[in-house]
Amino acid sequence: MSTIPLRVLIAGGGIGGLCLAQGLRRAGVDVAVFERAPTAAGFREGYRLHISPEGSRALHTCLPEKLFTAVEATSGRPPRAMSFLTERLGELLSVEVLPEDVEPDPVAAHRSVNRYTLRRILLDGLDDIVHFGKECVGYRQHGDAAVTVHFADGSTAEGDMLIGAEGGHSAVRVQLLPHAERIETGMVSVGGRLPLNAETRRLLPRHLNRGPASVLGPRGFSLFIATHQAVIADAYRHLAPPDAGDSVVWGFTGPRGGMPPAGRSGEELRHLVLERLQGWDPRLRSLVEHSDPEAIDAINIRTAVPVEAWSPSNVTVMGDAIHSMPPSLGVGANIALRDAEVLTQKLSAVHRGDLRLVHAIGEYEAQMRQYGFDAVRASNRALKQSATTGTLAFAATKAALRIMNALPPVKKLVFQ
Repeated sequence: MSTIPLRVLIAGGGIGGLCLAQGLRRAGVDVAVFERAPTAAGFREGYRLHISPEGSRALHTCLPEKLFTAVEATSGRPPRAMSFLTERLGELLSVEVLPEDVEPDPVAAHRSVNRYTLRRILLDGLDDIVHFGKECVGYRQHGDAAVTVHFADGSTAEGDMLIGAEGGHSAVRVQLLPHAERIETGMVSVGGRLPLNAETRRLLPRHLNRGPASVLGPRGFSLFIATHQAVIADAYRHLAPPDAGDSVVWGFTGPRGGMPPAGRSGEELRHLVLERLQGWDPRLRSLVEHSDPEAIDAINIRTAVPVEAWSPSNVTVMGDAIHSMPPSLGVGANIALRDAEVLTQKLSAVHRGDLRLVHAIGEYEAQMRQYGFDAVRASNRALKQSATTGTLAFAATKAALRIMNALPPVKKLVFQ
């Protein structure tokens, strides 16, 4: 079968960009990835990442069978429920994700993965197409037939199309869609991690035996807690991070006026979070106290602003480069993986001669704007709901969750 030559350039070697590269290579498309990190060793983040059934399906679509098997083999225990608790660990709402008597779907499953491990898997077999130390600073289009990418070191690369996958500070987005804004939400999140051992297990709310929990506190503060527990066979041990082991991750979020600014040391951040946990259950304070300051960091939470349709061309964007969102629903990475799946399907059709390139990109962008910005809006609503600061409003939120918890049919309908 004759095919149409197509060289795809991807700026950014994050999870979405690498998943796309795997999908395109699997389809026989010529692809190159340009990542600003100097080496693969720059991917040191080892925090837990939630992969939804949607994200898992995308990985299954894009990855060779052996790599998807590696994702399965290194995933942690799947969540069975998601809980919402008070700051004194009283239950507000518990939502069943997967009944105890039901086995996870082998493809479309909820997965707990280690970000470092997932990146190692996604890099497998791409040594000849991932180029490190290449920060995209702009591009020049030659009609819709070719594009030249410019890098910070003065070098360039030529291709038929360019995909910006460099995250929230994407140079491709700034040039392609200068009106596409990312704005401050007014919220700050401090995250930490600690080993899961006999001592820290005693500190965990019982709800974490079945899945993650979100603790809603007064004054707009909330604390997300999750565990990552994986039994990794020897054959996959090399994919684990240097500090491999079961762990607890937490994220403390609140209004910027009552939160420490980003840029503080881990020790300062830990102290400031503990000050804001006064009156909370002592076990929650102990989780923060036991966390290594080197593993504590803060971010100002920003969000993309939905934009109207634009004219498609041979340059487009994906993932956080276009639809970055608050971490309040934990879906950002999954939407990037869905972008990779849709782009893989569309560009594979171009390679087969079934679609024109610009037409294929237009179809991708129409789909992506719909599901991507839907996720942005939903994540912002969830962030706003968790940041209720007024006493009466906070009491009303807790009452609504308790009522829902007592009415299973209503709960099922809302979370469907």
